[in-house]
Amino acid sequence: MNNPLTGRRAALSLFTIGWLTAAPPLAAAEIETAAEIGGAIRSAIAPRLATIKDASVEIEIGAIDTRLRLPPCPDIKVMLPPANTAAMTAKVACGDPNWTIYVPVRLHAWVEAVVAAINLTPNTKLASDNLSLGRVDMFASNGGLVTDPEQAAGKILRVGLLAGSPILTPFLDLPIVVHRGQKVVLNLTASTMMIKAIAVALEDGRVGDSIALENPDSKKTLHATVAEDGSVEMNF
Repeated sequence: MNNPLTGRRAALSLFTIGWLTAAPPLAAAEIETAAEIGGAIRSAIAPRLATIKDASVEIEIGAIDTRLRLPPCPDIKVMLPPANTAAMTAKVACGDPNWTIYVPVRLHAWVEAVVAAINLTPNTKLASDNLSLGRVDMFASNGGLVTDPEQAAGKILRVGLLAGSPILTPFLDLPIVVHRGQKVVLNLTASTMMIKAIAVALEDGRVGDSIALENPDSKKTLHATVAEDGSVEMNF
């Protein structure tokens, strides 16, 4: 004689086995991993960074949400902004199966460049003892890195800097070599002759600046270019 209870237990066991077989957990191989997405981003960025010479390049891929269950993609496409910047966003997409995510990326390109050896105040005339070489990130410096201390020595620092901060060319001015009210030698040059005269500077000037001058005899005003030796030059 059959036991009804035994029959129900057998049916329940078969149902449970069938349910587990019909809905297995998603295998790891069936999920697009963060490592694969990060690798695709690195492969897309690498050719653009290959043009940066004499630098130690680093690519930081932002965290990808581990809760995402993206199906694997046979052909991942990565779209990047047109220009390399310290921080940017990569668009990562798949056509089939169809999905898209956005991943933050940070770029670093470490080079040896001139930095402040000590804390420096604005209008400091730079000398070799307040300059040193340090590891600087090109992408964080906004351009204008100086790689040779001689390129900065003797120039005027327009801004204040903390020790270790990079010295950038936009921060530098040539020193003033002609001061307002100073008598200067004026070299008047023509195609066949040169005339030297004395003039009075009406404004400060650095090498290469065009400044206003006054002829002390006629009181006439003219403009001439400041030369490295502190004289001024004008063609006529």
